Amino acid sequence: MAGTCVPQPLVLPLQDVQVNATVADSFMTGIPAQVGTPPQDIVLLPWPELNNTWLYDQQALCDRTVIFSDEICFVRRGNYYIESESSTFRQALDIVSAGGASSETQVQGSELGIKNLISSGLGGTDVFRLGANVSLESFPVGIPRQAWDMGYTTLHALGLGSNSTYLTALLDAGHIGARVWSIFWGRMWQTKNPMNGSIVLGGYDRAKVIGRNLTQNLDFGPSGCWTGMKLNVHDIRVNFRDGSDKTLFQTNSIMPVCLVPQRQLLLEAPSSIFSNFELVTATTSIGLSFGLHWGAQLFDRGTEFDGDITFELDSDFTIRVPNDQYIVPFVAIDRNSSRIFNESQREVLVGALGDQPATLGRYFLTAAYLMVDQDAGTFTLWQANPSTNVDLAVVGDQASPSCSEGSSPAQSSSSSPSSSSSSSPPTLEGASKSTEVSGGAIAGAAVGAVAAFAAIAVLVFFLFRRKRRTPASAKRTIEPYEMQGDSFGEMAAAMTSSGGGTMVHKGQDNKVSTTPDIVYEMDGSKRSSLPR
Repeated sequence: MAGTCVPQPLVLPLQDVQVNATVADSFMTGIPAQVGTPPQDIVLLPWPELNNTWLYDQQALCDRTVIFSDEICFVRRGNYYIESESSTFRQALDIVSAGGASSETQVQGSELGIKNLISSGLGGTDVFRLGANVSLESFPVGIPRQAWDMGYTTLHALGLGSNSTYLTALLDAGHIGARVWSIFWGRMWQTKNPMNGSIVLGGYDRAKVIGRNLTQNLDFGPSGCWTGMKLNVHDIRVNFRDGSDKTLFQTNSIMPVCLVPQRQLLLEAPSSIFSNFELVTATTSIGLSFGLHWGAQLFDRGTEFDGDITFELDSDFTIRVPNDQYIVPFVAIDRNSSRIFNESQREVLVGALGDQPATLGRYFLTAAYLMVDQDAGTFTLWQANPSTNVDLAVVGDQASPSCSEGSSPAQSSSSSPSSSSSSSPPTLEGASKSTEVSGGAIAGAAVGAVAAFAAIAVLVFFLFRRKRRTPASAKRTIEPYEMQGDSFGEMAAAMTSSGGGTMVHKGQDNKVSTTPDIVYEMDGSKRSSLPR
């Protein structure tokens, strides 16, 4: 008997893309895409808190205190979408009238301007192409008309939220079998064997995961966060070359964090975390970075820490981030739109916060692999396997009526949950539990058990937070406002953006030229905090 035809997952690259055709090294890292007729090339970032896809036109709304050159703005935005030059663009009253989602996430911690995107932006439909063979003919796109992203994660925004118009359009067109997406950021800035990342739609890449996993429910409510991916960090340890470890946490502490794949750093947390990092590693920052890794800590090359860093999450699940994935060269976009490096400095990709929730950003996903299942309402983390091999696995059991006659039947025993567990989220012995992946498939647990366990976990979390006097044996929550010494605004104003040296231009041909050490990207004196 023939099996049910289920579309194979789609793979989108996360890679360097040359934005300015006349400047060979004008690279931004993101998802290459085309929009309109004739096709216009753009670069996007995945946004799990957005439901709609938002594209910048020539009114690019770059923050002039961060990006004061038109050439820099052009590259940082990933090229402009000129809707007036597309013969297939059809303007609508707004993004909702164009067929887009009627709301975006408005939770504390998200970009402040998101709440006004729909009411202030333009909307329309156009041809939208991601990947080699996937084209959506009348896809709703929004065009911002007010600044909303604060200038740090500046590329066009691909909405992959709980009501994602893009995932829904792919599902309706038969391109994927479930509203599932997965991401691995690759290995960045390595001089030898750098690796592109990828986003998988409709499943995940088994070749990129190893070991047991951690599955939790998406939570956009008061107990969760704006991306739905709230995690509890039980410990952060720095790993020394001699095999010893030292913690950055006080005894019996928990730090809630939000996983935000598009954020530009590894970690943004209360300044006490980085103060402890300097203390236990015997290193000293020379100032803040105002380059592509806005808010990172700068070090003179040769004085930086040379070990890894490990995050311990719920259920003793750990992710170890290699040294070269969180301590990287200083990188910025020059006035002529080329990407430049200062090889005399290193950036530690840890930022300090004021009163905002802590975040784990894109560099966490150089060591971890993330899958988000919007249909099941869950997200799953594995330790990432930095392999160039590809082994795509379907998630979900929704067969598509649009499968072509040449498509292969899906084998549920190897690539998707069995029928006995298809109605429940792909959790492993309940939310927050972890287990071994069996045959590459994610085993589902009973919905009632998941709900009961989640309710208990939320109750315990609030009990801990509401106790004004915590016993010594209990876990203590690290709040965002817990700062040591000066406020972050005062620290930023006192720190310099440069420590001398030479700025290096590097293209794909690895040719090198030098210019004086001048950071053109911003005037650091005009910003002293890290707002979202």
